[in-house]
Amino acid sequence: MMRRKIHARPRFWLLLSLTAALVFSVSLLVTHSRLDAASAQVSALTEQRDQLVREIGELQEEIDFVQTDAYVERAARDELGLIMPGEVRYVNAAS
Repeated sequence: MMRRKIHARPRFWLLLSLTAALVFSVSLLVTHSRLDAASAQVSALTEQRDQLVREIGELQEEIDFVQTDAYVERAARDELGLIMPGEVRYVNAAS
Protein backbone atom coordinates (compact mmCIF):
# COMPACT_ATOMS: atom_id res chain seq x y z
CA MET A 1 0.00 0.00 0.00
CA MET A 2 1.39 3.26 -1.02
CA ARG A 3 0.89 6.42 0.94
CA ARG A 4 -0.12 9.55 -0.76
CA LYS A 5 1.66 12.73 0.09
CA ILE A 6 -0.54 15.67 0.88
CA HIS A 7 0.56 18.81 -0.82
CA ALA A 8 -0.55 22.12 0.55
CA ARG A 9 -1.33 24.69 -2.03
CA PRO A 10 0.30 28.10 -1.88
CA ARG A 11 -3.12 29.69 -1.39
CA PHE A 12 -3.54 27.72 1.87
CA TRP A 13 -0.27 29.09 3.26
CA LEU A 14 -1.21 32.59 2.18
CA LEU A 15 -4.60 32.37 3.93
CA LEU A 16 -2.97 30.87 7.03
CA SER A 17 -0.36 33.65 7.12
CA LEU A 18 -2.99 36.37 6.65
CA THR A 19 -5.17 34.88 9.39
CA ALA A 20 -2.22 34.68 11.78
CA ALA A 21 -1.24 38.28 10.95
CA LEU A 22 -4.82 39.44 11.54
CA VAL A 23 -5.05 37.66 14.89
CA PHE A 24 -1.69 39.06 15.94
CA SER A 25 -2.69 42.60 14.89
CA VAL A 26 -5.98 42.50 16.76
CA SER A 27 -4.25 41.10 19.83
CA LEU A 28 -1.62 43.86 19.63
CA LEU A 29 -4.26 46.59 19.33
CA VAL A 30 -6.26 45.26 22.28
CA THR A 31 -3.14 45.01 24.43
CA HIS A 32 -2.05 48.51 23.42
CA SER A 33 -5.50 49.87 24.29
CA ARG A 34 -5.42 48.20 27.71
CA LEU A 35 -1.92 49.54 28.32
CA ASP A 36 -3.01 53.10 27.45
CA ALA A 37 -5.99 52.82 29.80
CA ALA A 38 -3.79 51.50 32.61
CA SER A 39 -1.26 54.25 32.01
CA ALA A 40 -3.97 56.92 32.19
CA GLN A 41 -5.26 55.40 35.42
CA VAL A 42 -1.75 55.36 36.92
CA SER A 43 -1.30 59.03 35.98
CA ALA A 44 -4.63 59.99 37.55
CA LEU A 45 -3.87 58.06 40.74
CA THR A 46 -0.37 59.57 40.92
CA GLU A 47 -1.83 63.08 40.66
CA GLN A 48 -4.40 62.23 43.33
CA ARG A 49 -1.66 60.90 45.61
CA ASP A 50 0.44 64.03 45.09
CA GLN A 51 -2.56 66.22 45.98
CA LEU A 52 -3.16 64.19 49.15
CA VAL A 53 0.51 64.47 50.13
CA ARG A 54 0.28 68.27 49.73
CA GLU A 55 -2.89 68.39 51.84
CA ILE A 56 -1.28 66.24 54.53
CA GLY A 57 1.69 68.62 54.61
CA GLU A 58 -0.58 71.65 54.97
CA LEU A 59 -2.58 69.97 57.72
CA GLN A 60 0.61 68.97 59.54
CA GLU A 61 1.79 72.59 59.43
CA GLU A 62 -1.57 73.69 60.84
CA ILE A 63 -1.35 71.07 63.61
CA ASP A 64 2.17 72.24 64.46
CA PHE A 65 0.98 75.88 64.63
CA VAL A 66 -2.06 75.04 66.76
CA GLN A 67 0.27 73.53 69.34
CA THR A 68 2.20 76.79 69.79
CA ASP A 69 1.69 79.57 72.33
CA ALA A 70 1.18 82.05 69.47
CA TYR A 71 -1.94 80.18 68.38
CA VAL A 72 -3.30 80.02 71.91
CA GLU A 73 -2.77 83.77 72.30
CA ARG A 74 -4.41 84.52 68.96
CA ALA A 75 -7.39 82.30 69.73
CA ALA A 76 -7.81 83.91 73.15
CA ARG A 77 -7.80 87.39 71.59
CA ASP A 78 -9.92 86.68 68.51
CA GLU A 79 -12.41 84.14 69.75
CA LEU A 80 -12.69 84.93 73.44
CA GLY A 81 -11.93 88.67 73.38
CA LEU A 82 -9.28 88.37 76.08
CA ILE A 83 -6.42 90.84 76.51
CA MET A 84 -3.01 90.57 78.11
CA PRO A 85 -2.42 92.12 81.55
CA GLY A 86 -1.54 95.79 81.21
CA GLU A 87 -3.26 96.18 77.81
CA VAL A 88 -6.15 98.55 77.28
CA ARG A 89 -9.00 97.73 74.96
CA TYR A 90 -10.35 100.55 72.81
CA VAL A 91 -13.89 100.31 71.53
CA ASN A 92 -15.05 102.44 68.66
CA ALA A 93 -18.43 103.82 69.67
CA ALA A 94 -19.17 105.21 66.20
CA SER A 95 -19.97 101.88 64.64
